[in-house]
Amino acid sequence: MTDIIVGMTAQVARPDGTTLAHELDRLERLGVDLVEIPLLSLDVMARARILPGPLGRLVEACAGRAPDFSVHAAIGLNFFGAPEHLPLHFDVLRASLDVAARLRARHVVMHSGFCAGDAPDLEDRYARQRAWLARAGVEAAARDLVICVENIFPFGPGVHTASPARLAREIAALGDAHVRATLDVGHGFLHAGARGGDAFAEAVTLSEVAAHVHLHDSFGVPEDTFWAYTEAEKMHFGLGDLHLPLGWGGLPLERLMREARFPESCSFVVELPERFVCEAAETLAEARRLAKLAREAARAA
Repeated sequence: MTDIIVGMTAQVARPDGTTLAHELDRLERLGVDLVEIPLLSLDVMARARILPGPLGRLVEACAGRAPDFSVHAAIGLNFFGAPEHLPLHFDVLRASLDVAARLRARHVVMHSGFCAGDAPDLEDRYARQRAWLARAGVEAAARDLVICVENIFPFGPGVHTASPARLAREIAALGDAHVRATLDVGHGFLHAGARGGDAFAEAVTLSEVAAHVHLHDSFGVPEDTFWAYTEAEKMHFGLGDLHLPLGWGGLPLERLMREARFPESCSFVVELPERFVCEAAETLAEARRLAKLAREAARAA
């Protein structure tokens, strides 16, 4: 294991987890340092109650593996939501932490909050999110885990979510070593494409409080710029959150690695869909090169 951690997300073909061992075999053969388990695609809990059978299959599939693990919790977790729903969202997050602890994972990734952009109580929603994340940080610390809050982008007309710079301020305001950020570079450029702002500068700002980075390529062009029919067509036009192999898009990844200031322990995880499996080895090698640039820049700063 090197001191630069570079990994990939696992692809889940069946939500019962019965194909996961085969997928983990593939990722081990590639030589990843870390595998991110997409808990959001696995039937491991029902209304925040962990199910012993599915959890057992997950633990068995992950046992004895060379790579470390991180866990991506449900994308529907949303501390900007209606107040009456937030205790359930917290329970789902806490259960996700329990699953991650069973896997001896490093990080649990969750998305930043989202709501209607015209919500009159927007700052109150940010305050509620900070309060619930502070509680979650206590739970994470008890399990020796770090929650990594990921920047996202407006995924529909009129949707508000934090820009990378705003998310950086929210994380800094918490001041909790067990609640950090996941910098998703592609999401940051899509946010700027939809709402304006300096995507590069904002990514640099969020890098300073990131414990985790999601790497994939795109062009930073919102999907709703104009209509395209298939996923391949969207790729032809460069629209949306494409999760392309590194180097296929237009994101300034090398410049960002040289100019950002990632913490020493930050891990880098490639999110590559199954459709690009033939490009996995080449993309992993490029991710290692980029991560090395980031580490050298941080040490030289």
